Amino acid sequence: MRALLVLLSLVSLARAELDLKPLETWIGRQKNLQSLDTNFVQERKLPSLKKPVTTPGRMRMVRPGKLCWELGNPVKTLAASDGKTMTLLDVAKKRGKKIDTASPEARQFTLLSDEAFRDLAGFQATFELVESRMSGAIYQLTVRPKDKTMRKHVSWMFLDIDTRNHELRALDLELEDKSRIRTVFSDSKINAKVDAAIFTPDTTGYLMK
Repeated sequence: MRALLVLLSLVSLARAELDLKPLETWIGRQKNLQSLDTNFVQERKLPSLKKPVTTPGRMRMVRPGKLCWELGNPVKTLAASDGKTMTLLDVAKKRGKKIDTASPEARQFTLLSDEAFRDLAGFQATFELVESRMSGAIYQLTVRPKDKTMRKHVSWMFLDIDTRNHELRALDLELEDKSRIRTVFSDSKINAKVDAAIFTPDTTGYLMK
C-alpha cells in the first residue's frame, strides 16, 4: 500500500509539472484559424504487421466542423463531414456509409476541428494531460480523451508541436485494437479558400449503408 501511495504521488507530481506554455501558445493561434489545407503522410502500425503501412494524403478543414480527409494518391478512402453528417467512402470498392459526427468513429477524423482546440480550458476539459517533453524544437504532449465512449475508440493521443512556428507537426492516435496511426503534416496553408462542395461528396454509384 505504501509503495502504491508513493507511485501515485510521483504521478501526480509529474502531471503538476507539465509545461503547458507551448500548448497554450499553439492553441492561442487556433482562435484565428478558420480553414486549413495541408498535405500529410500517414503511417499505420498494426500488431499483425511487421512493417507499418505508409500512405500520403490531404486534409482540408473549415470551422466549425467541416472536414475532408483524403487518403491515397489517387484517393483510395475518403472521410468528409459537413458539420452534421460524416460520409466515409471506400473509393476502390465503391462502398460507403454515413454516420453522425458525434460518434467516436467520426471524431477521430474531426479532432482538429473540434471546439476543444479553441482554448486551453476547453482542451483540458476534453483531454487528460499525461506527459510533456521537448525533443529539440518539438514539444511533445501525451493526452487521453476524458469521455469514456471516445476513449474506447481512441485510447491515447500524441501531439508534436513545432515551437518555432507554433504549428502541429504530427498527430499520433493509439486505437482500442492497439494499432497506431501517425499523421505527419506538411505544406500547411492556413485560412486558404476551400471549396465547400468537397464536404458533401457525390455518392452516385456507391453502395451506401
